[in-house]
Amino acid sequence: MQSKDEILKWVVEIFACEFGFSAADLRPETRLAEDLDLDSIDAIDMAVRIEEKTHLVLSGEDLQAIQTIQDAVDLIHERL
Repeated sequence: MQSKDEILKWVVEIFACEFGFSAADLRPETRLAEDLDLDSIDAIDMAVRIEEKTHLVLSGEDLQAIQTIQDAVDLIHERL
């Protein structure tokens, strides 16, 4: 099982690569909608990348629950 720190590292890489953010600007408390201005289409893109990396299936409820980068890390860690 991967640690939360390991998951955080590659979640940040997903956001940096997929959405063009600087990894240095992405912190666990970073809010996806408010701080990064991501919308529902971006959430689907994020889910696809996470699913490709983890082979998990994320539901619409899962996506709504992910408000921060830490929320994504916690969800992934719980399910792996």
